[in-house]
Amino acid sequence: MRRSSFALSCAALAAGGFAMPALARRAPAPSPTPVPTPLPTETPLSEELRLERLPHRLEAIAQNAPGTLGVSVHDLYRDTHVAVRGDRPFPLADVFKLAVAVTAFRLADARKIGLDTQILITAADLRHGTSPFAEAHPRGNVTLPTWQLVRAMLVDSDDTACDAVLAAVGGPAVVQNTMTDLGIAGWHVSRTEADLYADAEAKRTFAHGGDNGGTPDGVVALLTAIATQRALFLDTTNELLLALGAARTGANRLRAGLPPTARLAHKTGTSYTIEGVVGATNDAGIVTLPDGRRVIVVAFLADSTAGDDAREAVLASVARAVYETYVA
Repeated sequence: MRRSSFALSCAALAAGGFAMPALARRAPAPSPTPVPTPLPTETPLSEELRLERLPHRLEAIAQNAPGTLGVSVHDLYRDTHVAVRGDRPFPLADVFKLAVAVTAFRLADARKIGLDTQILITAADLRHGTSPFAEAHPRGNVTLPTWQLVRAMLVDSDDTACDAVLAAVGGPAVVQNTMTDLGIAGWHVSRTEADLYADAEAKRTFAHGGDNGGTPDGVVALLTAIATQRALFLDTTNELLLALGAARTGANRLRAGLPPTARLAHKTGTSYTIEGVVGATNDAGIVTLPDGRRVIVVAFLADSTAGDDAREAVLASVARAVYETYVA
């Protein structure tokens, strides 16, 4: 053995082992199912930014609506307000029953009428419009307490009940005076349900003096007064809100744009169709969000030739836009 080889062997033994030839590194086998690169997700917008965008979203809905759309939205928690044509007069249709109900309850709060007072409904008092009462009692001659008639005109939008309550409070002029006393502008109540039917028969549109009028902002102001107990005592406020929450009309309007976790106390209105034009497709209510915050939403669609589904879908889209603004 050469000296140099012997020296290397000794060095290897001194290091504690035998010298091994170096092994080549093997490349890892390719994965049979490559893991896809995750797509970037959008950063959720802050509520403040969504609130800034709400007016533009409502404007876009209004521009594409099959008719003239007026919207008013009031956040009771932030005390903020957004509107599209909020100060423009629209035909109220049966939304005016909100003002009739508030008038009746305010008179009851002042002990000027009794909610338990019995009212006789005769055959002459039955109305031609929406009236489950008239359908159930085609000959009339039924006596009901005032509170039950108020509830019927809110829950079922009953026209017979509405005119009976209107007569009990003193007529449309008293309702208009109630709005004035509350300091609420944007209401013009001068007609009964019988008058509205006569208007339709005469083909008298809102532009020519038919229907009661109101602005979306004015209706928001009344709903705000109700929600904050500025309009009524606690008991009558609760009675009114319970009736509005039990409304059987308008399932495809504001309600359709809200999830089941949001509560809605509202009043709808639909005018008679005159020469193929529906003067009013309305909904106005108090939306209670899942976290308890309340937002008032009023949406009025006027002068539309579209079918029921298309008109009501516009109001649903308004509610959806508002809800998505507050709940990411």
